[in-house]
Amino acid sequence: MPKPDVQILVCLKERPDGVGKPCCAGRGSSDVYYRLKDLIRQRGLKDAVLVTKTGCQHHCSRGITVSVWPQNHWYGGVTLADVEEILDGAIAGTEVERLRMPPGPWE
Repeated sequence: MPKPDVQILVCLKERPDGVGKPCCAGRGSSDVYYRLKDLIRQRGLKDAVLVTKTGCQHHCSRGITVSVWPQNHWYGGVTLADVEEILDGAIAGTEVERLRMPPGPWE
């Protein structure tokens, strides 16, 4: 596999019920991950874009967390409806402003 131009990291952290701290897996992050994988395959971008599952990216209260490298774009509250826009932005090197992770404490 050649070195990818872009890496998209999707938090799939899972916590047991009753822990008191939310997790991305409980909000459907695996669906986001697999939709990205499907789109990349459909568009023939397998060599250019790498999608990686991660553990906690430390923004638990902000919904599903996705980060894009090397641009260093961080997104919160990601849903399945956002996946195509994130992928398009990652390829173009542009940020999806409406999903931008606000500054603030890492959790």
